[in-house]
Amino acid sequence: MDLSQPSPDEPTAAEGAAGAPPVRAEVDGRVARLTLDRPERLNALDDRVRLAIRDLLDELEERPDVSVLVLAGAGRAFSAGADLKATSYPPPATDDDWVTRRHATGTWQRLLDQLGRIPQVTVAALHGHVIGGAALLAAACDIRIGADDTRLRIPELAIGIPLTWAGVPLLIREVGLPVARDWVMTCRPVEADELLRTGYVTRLVPVADLDAAVDACVAELLVAPPGPLAMTRAMTAAIGRATPALATAWADADHQRWSFTEDEYREAVRRYVEGVRG
Repeated sequence: MDLSQPSPDEPTAAEGAAGAPPVRAEVDGRVARLTLDRPERLNALDDRVRLAIRDLLDELEERPDVSVLVLAGAGRAFSAGADLKATSYPPPATDDDWVTRRHATGTWQRLLDQLGRIPQVTVAALHGHVIGGAALLAAACDIRIGADDTRLRIPELAIGIPLTWAGVPLLIREVGLPVARDWVMTCRPVEADELLRTGYVTRLVPVADLDAAVDACVAELLVAPPGPLAMTRAMTAAIGRATPALATAWADADHQRWSFTEDEYREAVRRYVEGVRG
């Protein structure tokens, strides 16, 4: 995804077979913006979305002239999490062996790790639903600003799988073990005021003021000269990666791949989808 050139006519990884790009990406001076752009699906995360984000992060790793990345969602929600009507992972070939399937199941975990390695300060603008993998995508960002209609939920146990993508240690790093236990084990909705109280978001504003609050935060970041800002981002990211709990996520791909084979998972997904539909 070349941010310096117009989009080509032929489909890219960001567009895929469906045609319309699932994300919008642009750079204006020292600021890159990535917007999840599947509002009709509440910005559900599928493999096309992952590929589009990966393409942008690949480029940003080589763009030290860009200081800040803002991650947002179009429409009524930041993101409803993994797309249960499709798949969040690369489609398997019929002859894939175990190691290939395991690698494919770890794709989002590697993306979140990459988000922590880019040189830019990352700012997540949250509103509406922030569910499952979307909550982890935001948790991998440096700064999270929430609208007062933000509602987080980690429903993985309710759909019959453990929370993977290094999600448990990532949440422990950001909000602490007691809060992470509560959110992950109960699968309950978490309202905006609790997100602020626990530090998941550091700023909470009326939904109508979200864009202005994000712009103000970006302006504050850009006051710092690019060099010291990049060094501080690199330092805090390294400290975050040194969190001991993150070392426990090595087997998450195995846990998730195993879960997909169980009848409990299929039945739990069916109940969860029926409950969401009302």
